[in-house]
Amino acid sequence: MSDTAAESPAPTADEALHTTLEMPFDDAVPFVQIEHELADFETVRVTRLDEMIEGMLGHDDVERTALIVVCHPEIAHDALSIDPTLAGMLPCTTLVYEREGDDLVHVHHVSATKAIRDLGCAPGDCGDAVDDLVEKTGELMTVVWENIEEHGR
Repeated sequence: MSDTAAESPAPTADEALHTTLEMPFDDAVPFVQIEHELADFETVRVTRLDEMIEGMLGHDDVERTALIVVCHPEIAHDALSIDPTLAGMLPCTTLVYEREGDDLVHVHHVSATKAIRDLGCAPGDCGDAVDDLVEKTGELMTVVWENIEEHGR
């Protein structure tokens, strides 16, 4: 791997969404979850990674971290229409976490459909359909993100 490749994140990581909220962590998790649901994403699960790690491994040194796992019916339908195996790359996950040294709650989302595109997970003749899937996902998540940023201040 060249030094340039190591320094430049892949498009999926480079285009990730990130924002911060000035509210308590325990309020931020349901707030972010509801903003997804208001845009017709269904919550699959909310998991506290820090609690899971502490409970299973005994490590109590992990900052509070929650995974909000959601799926949008249109995205799921379109992914399955391209190739049923793409469902293994779904659903979408948004991370809510704290960092030592600041008083903010961080919200981070990496697009599952961009990962499908960038990892080449779809059959070779599906490029246009995958591009449409990425575009639709981007439009839906943009609504979620704008609302998180507008209402989370």
